[in-house]
Amino acid sequence: MRYLVFLLLPFVLIGCEDTTEDVYRYSKIVTQSKQYPVYLDMSEIDDVQAKDQLPLEAPFKIVSNDNYYFVGDKLNGVHVYQKSGGSVSYLCFIACKYLKDFALVDDKLFCNNFVDLVVLDVCNPMQAAVLHREDYYFNRFDSYKAGWNIPYEEGKGLIVDWETHELTGRVTEEEPNLDFTEYDELYSNLTTTELPETWFGNQPEWDKPYIGMITIGTDEVYSYGSYNSWAISSYLSGTFNAREEDLWSTPRGNYAPPYYYADAFPVKMFYQDSLIYILGNSSVTSGYCDCITYNEEYPFSYHLYFPTFRPLDVTYFPPMEVFFVASGQSVWGAFKNSDEESSYMERYLDYGIETDATSVFIANNKVITLGSQLSVYAPSENELQLEAAYPDIAGSCYLKSDDVLAIANTEGLLLYDISNLEEIKTIP
Repeated sequence: MRYLVFLLLPFVLIGCEDTTEDVYRYSKIVTQSKQYPVYLDMSEIDDVQAKDQLPLEAPFKIVSNDNYYFVGDKLNGVHVYQKSGGSVSYLCFIACKYLKDFALVDDKLFCNNFVDLVVLDVCNPMQAAVLHREDYYFNRFDSYKAGWNIPYEEGKGLIVDWETHELTGRVTEEEPNLDFTEYDELYSNLTTTELPETWFGNQPEWDKPYIGMITIGTDEVYSYGSYNSWAISSYLSGTFNAREEDLWSTPRGNYAPPYYYADAFPVKMFYQDSLIYILGNSSVTSGYCDCITYNEEYPFSYHLYFPTFRPLDVTYFPPMEVFFVASGQSVWGAFKNSDEESSYMERYLDYGIETDATSVFIANNKVITLGSQLSVYAPSENELQLEAAYPDIAGSCYLKSDDVLAIANTEGLLLYDISNLEEIKTIP
């Protein structure tokens, strides 16, 4: 009997070994991978300083004070022209990488330096100095617009890529994952100075970060806030200040905060004749424009919607109560509703003007368009009558001050006397 027990024991042990393998699986050698974020090294981007003259590649905006014109060069920086009598001369270039918008308050420039807001002292542009830098100022959208942000980690920076590393080792059912502690120490602070090409398309204003900056009053700069709000900044007595005004603030200020539409994003904002204009794209083929008016009692805005094109520029003509809009192919009119409490237009009209103009504005009760040429039109309810055309005047942005029109193109900045629209003359 004892012999029989010993004879059966090996079979019992073998059976236990098979059962244990099914449940415990023992240990095995595996290879596991882990992704580590690659952060943007901002050292090159942070280098904001005055340099010698550089070619003007993509002018998009002009601002000025008593002494200088400042011409924004998209994604590059700001070109400075000095005023001298009635003419201008090139002074210097202020490098500010990935610039997409800027505003001027006296002798201070508020610029987006990619996602950061930098305040520059430009009292002497040749010695432009950074007075203040506000990190991620244009990358703090929340609520339903968090997707507008470029991915970043607080305290670490912008995430521009991911790097995968593999580790081979032994795991068990009790310890199913490998210990990546050593790898974490090696790869937890990966950086690069290169930005993904996919972040920048042929039209940078359509790309993140979404920037819009205007000067209201004498010392405040308005930009898009975190959600349905204004982000308002100032730099006074050596101190940077920032606050938010949203749709739910009391009071909400004299200009209605911008409204963030679903599946839409802003591409341009400017301030003209006491109106704030916000242009945006709402789909592949459609766009909108919110025209925000000054109102002490209840902030109000007019909403213009264009299902077949994305508006490039807009201006308002009070005598006809119409907004003239440049589509890039024609000029449209958006007529205000007779009901003053309605924010929507009464009717839209395509004037059928064949033009590549990217700018439209009013001068001496005429409609002016600017693109590959400058054209002057007499407006009426149903027609724009061409009165003068100047094929030798071309530009991508302008600034009008009384009878002086400043126009920037890749050749530089030129001034024109527009006191007589039938005979516009260059100011030497």
